[in-house]
Amino acid sequence: MQKGEIIPKRMSLIEFSEKYATEEICSDDLWERRVQMNFVCPKCGQNEGYRIKTRNVWECKNCKKHTSILLGTAFENSKLDLRKWYWAAFLIISSKAGISAKELQGHIGVTYKTAWYINRRLREAMQLANAKYKLCGTVTVDEAYFTGRENNDSEPLKRGRGTDKSKVIVAVSLTDDGKPLYAKMQVVDNFKAKTIEQFAEKHIEKKSKLITDGFKSYKSQKITKDYFVDYDVLPADSADSKLKWLHTIISNAKAFVLGTFHGLKSDDLQLYLDEFCYRFNRRYIPHLMFDKLLNSALSTPPIGYYSEN
Repeated sequence: MQKGEIIPKRMSLIEFSEKYATEEICSDDLWERRVQMNFVCPKCGQNEGYRIKTRNVWECKNCKKHTSILLGTAFENSKLDLRKWYWAAFLIISSKAGISAKELQGHIGVTYKTAWYINRRLREAMQLANAKYKLCGTVTVDEAYFTGRENNDSEPLKRGRGTDKSKVIVAVSLTDDGKPLYAKMQVVDNFKAKTIEQFAEKHIEKKSKLITDGFKSYKSQKITKDYFVDYDVLPADSADSKLKWLHTIISNAKAFVLGTFHGLKSDDLQLYLDEFCYRFNRRYIPHLMFDKLLNSALSTPPIGYYSEN
């Protein structure tokens, strides 16, 4: 984004409530989104058909099979009104610091279990969207430790390096003048060379320039073969450090997890980091985030049973 350029604003609460005022409007909107994404009959594979609005199903022109327009989406098997799904998506992307299941429960009038499920489903949609691209160009990489809660403990884990902390590899791509572009974060078991190599292969385009510290895992034969590696050995708080933006973003991610969600189990950490990256990577297009999240939800497979009110 160019310096001085104004970031377009997202819809206000009033604008959103007027645009998606009824269940019928939300259903029609979802139908149009599915049509634009080339809905295909699960039985015969054809993509021509008709909508039976009274039943909210799609009838295949070829084999006449009736298919719910929610099939294969985050909303499949959901008895919750689409309007509440829409409101949940809007509230989640509208909150800069994220929104807990408890807050969402109160906002849309559902049980805590249902709010938790909605949050998880939409975070999985964010995860799916994040996985569609890799970082490229100049990419800074470092390791981080995140605290959280384990088992049913009510207190966050103690700070400091140790086995109880969740290990995370963080990468941030930079502009030509050293400003941050996009971020990727992955929870890992260790920081061995093999783990670093797998992370790089999954998240960073080959032949990119990696900037990292002098940690030995970044000096493996595969890393130095697939990437141009530059080692920054300056202190993290140095104004000349090429990793300063990376460390700032790590600090912001920790504040996001510990502040908004008051810590969490390490098994859940990846989804919360995916949400942080999703928000960070789309910070200049807030007016498009609702549409992008909803479209991602239409490509997110459903998960297990839950109860709704």
